[in-house]
Amino acid sequence: MRLRTSRFGLLAAGGCLVLAAALAVPIEQAVTARQPGREVTVRQLAAGKMLVASRRLADPNFTETVLLLIEYRTDGAAGLVLTRQSELPLARALPDLAPVAPLAMRPFVGGPVAHETVLALSRTACPGCRMVTRGVHLVNDGDMLRQRLASGDDDRTLRVYTGYAGWSAGQLAAEVREDAWRVVPGDAAAVFDGEPETLWRRMLARAESVLADRGTGGEPSGADVVDGLR
Repeated sequence: MRLRTSRFGLLAAGGCLVLAAALAVPIEQAVTARQPGREVTVRQLAAGKMLVASRRLADPNFTETVLLLIEYRTDGAAGLVLTRQSELPLARALPDLAPVAPLAMRPFVGGPVAHETVLALSRTACPGCRMVTRGVHLVNDGDMLRQRLASGDDDRTLRVYTGYAGWSAGQLAAEVREDAWRVVPGDAAAVFDGEPETLWRRMLARAESVLADRGTGGEPSGADVVDGLR
């Protein structure tokens, strides 16, 4: 598996990626009046934050998902879907990793862009692995990924993703203003949650519960949402 990195530091098989070409959620062209609460949420966007899809987000690529932002820059953003695990074992989905892949490990579909891209999130630090948020490190080197797999890491400490989600400049901020996403702090326990298929439902229910308890239309505290999972 020949892997190279793109301008966003993402691992690709056989070439570079153009992140700005990826579109996540259609946004109406009309300018929406900016609400102070939403603007506060937009300012929270950064690498290491998690996105929880709202109930109104109808794009099938992101319906009922939770994502971790691994890049957030003025010229675009990238994230990984944490909630869509493949039915195929890792050894079948990525045959080049078969010699070192644990039998029970299944990769995740990280997003609709560039399915030939292979990335991993590690709970422990490793050489050349950038820390995305506390306890979560991005593995974007093929040799390092093989080493981690060969060392016996399982999905409690290492998760492999094919593809990713991408946004062009300003697009994600526009989606947040349209109430497509809740923005919450990154959390290793959520990234490596043992029941990823129910993570979205639990995180969204917690966000809605916080709003109901406050009795206001403001945004819930991201920390409240994450703490509710523990």
